Amino acid sequence: MYRLLIVDDEAIIANGIKASMNWNSVRVTSVTIASNARQAKEKFMEQPFDIMICDIEMPQGNGLELYEWVKEHYPQTECVFITCHADFGYAKKALQLGSFEYLLKPVPPDELKLVMSRLIKKIRDEREAAGREAERFWQDVLNQAIPSSRDKMMEVIRKQKLPYTGSMEFLPVLIPISHWEKPLSIRDAQLMEYALRNAMEEIVVLRSPYAQIVRISPEYFMIVFPSEKPEDNERFRNEIHSRCIAFIKGCNEYLGCHLSCYFGKPVPVHEVRNMIEQLMAFKKSQVNIVDRVIFYDGQIKDECHQIPLPPIPVWSELIKQGKMKQVIDEAQRYLDAWKRIDNLGVKGLQRFYQNFLQMMFYALQQHGMRADEIFPDYLTPARALTATRSVNDLQNWVKGMLEATLDHINKVDASETIIEKIKRYIALNLDQELSRQYIADYVGLSPDYIVKLFKKETGLSVSDYILTERIKLAKELLAKSDTTISNVALAVGFCNFSYFSTLFKKEVLMTPQEYRRVKQPAIKVCK
Repeated sequence: MYRLLIVDDEAIIANGIKASMNWNSVRVTSVTIASNARQAKEKFMEQPFDIMICDIEMPQGNGLELYEWVKEHYPQTECVFITCHADFGYAKKALQLGSFEYLLKPVPPDELKLVMSRLIKKIRDEREAAGREAERFWQDVLNQAIPSSRDKMMEVIRKQKLPYTGSMEFLPVLIPISHWEKPLSIRDAQLMEYALRNAMEEIVVLRSPYAQIVRISPEYFMIVFPSEKPEDNERFRNEIHSRCIAFIKGCNEYLGCHLSCYFGKPVPVHEVRNMIEQLMAFKKSQVNIVDRVIFYDGQIKDECHQIPLPPIPVWSELIKQGKMKQVIDEAQRYLDAWKRIDNLGVKGLQRFYQNFLQMMFYALQQHGMRADEIFPDYLTPARALTATRSVNDLQNWVKGMLEATLDHINKVDASETIIEKIKRYIALNLDQELSRQYIADYVGLSPDYIVKLFKKETGLSVSDYILTERIKLAKELLAKSDTTISNVALAVGFCNFSYFSTLFKKEVLMTPQEYRRVKQPAIKVCK
């Protein structure tokens, strides 16, 4: 979208130009009128313009002198001159100043529309090309493809003909995206990124000279504001601060996007990367800062260590009991409380992530399930990074993990027979007490019924099957490990070593020690 300033001392001419065409059709969304050069300068200082249509002969300074001033202070503005006189001297001077066109009054509407369409295409093409080149430069700076040396960077700037000088300072604004209100498909993410960049351009950048939007990653953007006048930095920071507040509000309201704007300090070109790294480190120590504008003062606060520990043992027991929905609700409430903790950093989120993951692996093992089969997409390194980016991301990851587990358990329950469920429960609890009542509670049937059903389907009593499975596991441990026989007994549910040895000999026709010597003749083991 483009802004137009019409400068003419004859109000009827200026208003006629404004009314002569549908400016929206050429993507001009703002048309302002000034009656002389002094007023035009005042309008420029209120907001920059992309295009100026200017009369040449005016009181209080002619149009050519005005454009010289504009070229010095607002070099991105293009100009079209209009005049009543076909004066060669005027035309020559206009061309020397770099004006796009020189038109004679009255300007036919069709001719004006054609000129404006050509001019806007020129502006768009030039700015898109310059923007791509400048963005690649800053990406190379951040990725250290260009050394952080003033001389080296100025050499690249001159080679690429970028509009930066050695005397400039650069104000970096880091914009991390916290979260989107709705999950985005790949296509939606692309559209939203385009909308986000447009909002940055229209609200924050607002045609600031040579300001550049830089995509660092899908979650991070940066805007760099160059300045030749360090003394104006404070005023300019306040102006950009107001724009950022409006930008955040618009993103919340229209895009469903929550983000923040972190202001660095104005620095020379070779210090921009270091300033951005400091802003990122500061952001990681303050994950609960969302939808705010923050001025970084060079200090990174220590992360809060008074974080309540998650009740992992309780959640683990609830998962074992199949109360997955209760765990989902409790985990969400627990993490909601984290959103009110000051100085909460990424390390705190990472600790929770690791503890929760350990609990899930243990709980799944207790159910005889494999994590990589249930939620492979949740265990990738990239997902680990996004899960610990904010409390909201961590909540989504936890909820997704638990819902995937619940869905898998429901599918298994729907496909398994009662006998298969009993066998799986026994296999997972061979080291525990396995009474008829425990098994009955697990499958949700009466003890007498499961005993009769198991005998009918397998030909074995439940107790005989448990003994067979325990002896089978004991034989594997004796043959494939050098753990003590006492520990083998405990691993298969026997607290009494003598009783274990007696039953083992009865079933295998040799003692545990004899069985091990047969299976591991070359290994010296402890009895």
